[in-house]
Amino acid sequence: MSVIVHPDSGEILVEDKISVDHAVSSFEFVLNAGLSVQTQTGVLKPIKTSADGLRTAYRVSLETPSKTLKLHFYGRPRFSDRQTLGGMPQGVLSAQAVYLDEASAWYPLFGRAFNRLSMTVRLPDGWQSVSIGRRTPVQDAINWSTEQPHDALYLIAGRFSRHAREHLGVDLSVWLLDDDPELAARYLGLMGGYIDHYSRLIGDYPYAKFAVVENPWQTGFGMPSFTLLGSRVLRLPFIPYTSLPHEILHNWWGNGVWIDYDAGNWSEGLTAYLADHWMQERKGKGDLYRLKALQRYSNFAAAGQDKPLLEFVSRHSDASQSIGYSKSLMLFHMLRTRLGDAGFVTGLQRLWQQNQFSKIGFAQTVQTIAGPETELATGFGQWLQRPGAPRLRLGEVEVSGNGDGYRMLVHLSQDKDPPFEFDLPLAVTLAGDEWATRRSVRIDQEHNALELSFPKQPLRIDIDPEYDLLRILDPTEQPPALNRLFGGDSWLVIPGSATQAMRDAWVTLATQWQAHYPSLRMTDDQNVTDLDPQADRILLGWDNRVLEAVYGRFARTDQTLHPDGAVIEGKDYPAGENSVVLVDTDADGVTTGFIGAHTPQAVRVMARKLTHYGSYGRLVFDHASGRNLLKDALKSEHSSLSRQLGPDPVPLRLQPRRPLMVD
Repeated sequence: MSVIVHPDSGEILVEDKISVDHAVSSFEFVLNAGLSVQTQTGVLKPIKTSADGLRTAYRVSLETPSKTLKLHFYGRPRFSDRQTLGGMPQGVLSAQAVYLDEASAWYPLFGRAFNRLSMTVRLPDGWQSVSIGRRTPVQDAINWSTEQPHDALYLIAGRFSRHAREHLGVDLSVWLLDDDPELAARYLGLMGGYIDHYSRLIGDYPYAKFAVVENPWQTGFGMPSFTLLGSRVLRLPFIPYTSLPHEILHNWWGNGVWIDYDAGNWSEGLTAYLADHWMQERKGKGDLYRLKALQRYSNFAAAGQDKPLLEFVSRHSDASQSIGYSKSLMLFHMLRTRLGDAGFVTGLQRLWQQNQFSKIGFAQTVQTIAGPETELATGFGQWLQRPGAPRLRLGEVEVSGNGDGYRMLVHLSQDKDPPFEFDLPLAVTLAGDEWATRRSVRIDQEHNALELSFPKQPLRIDIDPEYDLLRILDPTEQPPALNRLFGGDSWLVIPGSATQAMRDAWVTLATQWQAHYPSLRMTDDQNVTDLDPQADRILLGWDNRVLEAVYGRFARTDQTLHPDGAVIEGKDYPAGENSVVLVDTDADGVTTGFIGAHTPQAVRVMARKLTHYGSYGRLVFDHASGRNLLKDALKSEHSSLSRQLGPDPVPLRLQPRRPLMVD
């Protein structure tokens, strides 16, 4: 391909030579309807234009069968008015930016992947292009080439500043619209390490480059050999340690092994597990990450928004994200637990070796990772095909002496019919031991009586204490967090005695959140006595009439709420200077939240920000600037899946586990 782009006029001119592996008498393709197309290698006829007028299908008939087709097309591409993530247009060719992908049909679509590409791109002075493949300067243009299969072709262009370095034969680069050499160096310093890790874990990095490209719209897109990150997203301090490894890993899962969407999107869950989860696991916080994942899934599943993993295609809401990312990553964690780390790594490498540049679905992914463990793969079918997950109940626990040791009888049930079958992790704290003893028991009934033997007296039992099982969390074990309130049928309690300006601000907040979380309901603080005592609620405002009666609910050893502010970990946060958010879940699983803001502007900031802090149970913001001052994920103090068995309470201490790595 020879491509000339005129951003100012929105026009593109392309000379395109397509080659196939055997001679054919006709070619059929689809092209953007805004482009005029010509050929001298046959008779070109339009077949059909799409209902929206954006695409036209063509047929080229040849007198003599040929392996090649030469096309010349030019004009101004037509784009849909619809927007994607971050308000980004589905395609754009303008004086401000260029973004062209398969969906815009800016190049001929033949309904199949292509095996190789050589594309030379010419742009005005000051403009640079980014595409798939290897970058090679040629006179007044840039050539992009690849010898590997791709299922889509991208062309991005802008007034970029390019920063680059080589790492073991891979070209690493950062493309910035607003140049920042220090920011570029930060990304360049991390990319190589992530690529090396995943190359050892899965197989050699499949592309000639990896590029981080700044996007005017706030996105996080992963394309083959590059990622398109929004200008604000790119500059967030945590992105190099969260989104960057995630997007790099997509070069194996999603862009290297393709997704058969009709058979379930497995890529997002596996990528989240091996990137986002792995980054936390390295810090010894893998269990907390899994807890948050189960929180997200449990809250939206409890609201009736669950579905089988085989039906997940893409993220379009918090509920779909809780399935395709949270629920999915827990399945891969269970698969790793069953196979062991060495077996799981072997399975990942087998998945890569057998399926590079081909489409697979969720079931095939699990089967390939399981490998010779065919019975294991079959057993995992229940997690793919069925909606829901088990909710566990710990019943009576009996401990008795048994010769030189102790016998424990544990009654445990699940609420699913037919029951799920799984290996359940549990931990038992024994007298005199520094660490709790880990055990795994098979659960295959609705009600199970588990008999265990120990050499020392059991003092405590904890069911799945490290959140290794895909399950619906019991309300009592869910840490107090905003997600618990957003995902269910919670009440937003408006302060009736507030000034009109403040009341209007709270009502606007409630209305905005209801559009995002339809199960939320609104009421006035004078009507709280009419609510179900078991109903979750969020109290809004320092002047809320209900607040005085529930100060004690928010009291913890390191936290006090009072009419003039809050004291957290010994530091005072006055109400006149800070917006404070606290969440509490009691022993019955009832969750109460409080949002204190002092001005209408501070309320507007809370309305915009808090939906992004769903996993936290304690937050403080400077009400003038909106800057976050404190964010804590709290632990549950009332889990019904934990039981003290001795005369005195004992803490749970678990020996740290090793993160996933290649020896």
